[in-house]
Amino acid sequence: MMALSVPRSLLRFRSTALLLLTASLCGCNPIDQRTFDAQAGRPPRTATPALPAPAPEKPAFLQIAGGTPERDYGPAVEKATKLALGRKSNILFIIQGMAPMQQTPEAERQSLQQLTETLVNPVASHVLAAGARPIQLEMKVGSSPTVQNNMVRIYVR
Repeated sequence: MMALSVPRSLLRFRSTALLLLTASLCGCNPIDQRTFDAQAGRPPRTATPALPAPAPEKPAFLQIAGGTPERDYGPAVEKATKLALGRKSNILFIIQGMAPMQQTPEAERQSLQQLTETLVNPVASHVLAAGARPIQLEMKVGSSPTVQNNMVRIYVR
């Protein structure tokens, strides 16, 4: 049998090449699930939806401040009502009384009752006097922290 002898320089070259290849692989990351998905293994993040922007308040058809004499706002309400009925005969008048918030529920009840008697009902009677039918009225009262004085707003739909 004949033995093959490999020159020492070739063995040394192979050893050096193998050593360099091994050393270059030490700087690499091992292949795992993050190789294909960078988010793998991380807890899921839930997206919080942005808060919706508040809708801009619709401008009132008419607005009457508390303390305004009835002789001042009565003819204006009737004229505006007639104009609105002339454009749309089946229009809905939403009469909304607003009062400032009170400290106690009893004080708030009294404030809203006073607002209804002194401002909301007279405004509604002027709307009816101008030709609107009772079914065309929607009346409501409420209190708001943004209101400083009693007022009535009339919206149309």
